[in-house]
Amino acid sequence: MDNQKMELRKLRDFSENLNDTFQFIKQELKPLLASFMAICGVFIILSGIVGGIYQQGSVKDIMQVFTGNKIKQKGIGEVFTGMYFLLISVQFFSYVLMHVVLAAYFKIYETKGKVSPTIEEVWDKTMQYIMPIFFFSIVVTTITIISIFFCIVPFFYFAVVFAPFTMIYVMEDCSIGRGFNRCFSLIKDNYWMSFAIYFVAYIIYAFGASIIGAIVSIVAGLAAYLTTKDVSATVAIVSGILQVFTHVFYIIFFVSVALNYFNLTEQLDGGGLLKRIDSIGAAEVPDVDEQY
Repeated sequence: MDNQKMELRKLRDFSENLNDTFQFIKQELKPLLASFMAICGVFIILSGIVGGIYQQGSVKDIMQVFTGNKIKQKGIGEVFTGMYFLLISVQFFSYVLMHVVLAAYFKIYETKGKVSPTIEEVWDKTMQYIMPIFFFSIVVTTITIISIFFCIVPFFYFAVVFAPFTMIYVMEDCSIGRGFNRCFSLIKDNYWMSFAIYFVAYIIYAFGASIIGAIVSIVAGLAAYLTTKDVSATVAIVSGILQVFTHVFYIIFFVSVALNYFNLTEQLDGGGLLKRIDSIGAAEVPDVDEQY
């Protein structure tokens, strides 16, 4: 990479986080996207195909709307099928894998010189952390979902608190318990700024993903209008594969979360400042022969 390497551990306000998010993605686009798709691509595509098969009935409903037919109401048994739970499982693992891959990329990026992380390096780090984070993600997701039933406020609170957990676990090589406590200590006195950063980054991600959704709807509508054959299965699978691009937009959200993690740790620990202080005078000074 020819561009100057970004300093990760520094203080960032709201605007600096968003600016650095796009700058980092621009500088690291090729190696970052290569690692992301090489490791996560299979599961993302599988998630899309399973989702497309499950949503085949929904695609039929869309086609019926375009052809002027009535939509048949579905029972609970037709919604919560085996395919539904398979879809939830595959999608959950896909998102956990995406988080670990991107966190591993940041860990390698910080420790290497000007050379960007390779796919092999990111793969090795991902395999090191994927299983512990997968099981803890089940706990975090369960807590977040349960909080919905008490009030919507706890849901947003826990969502913001646990957003940087994968970064904490990967970057700090900590235990699950320490990572859990670290989530709360980092967010203390920084909740609202973190919430604003995550909210805007998620809106950007959702906007990009909605474009793909619009394309899928147009494809389904045209297929229903131009043919009388039942092409719902084909449209469902194709639309599922197109969802791969929505996952790519998710990189924007995660990079924003990662940079905010570095901001929060810098505020709490000052690690970046200490590193810069230690580097003062560390440059090698060439020996000069004494002359008399």
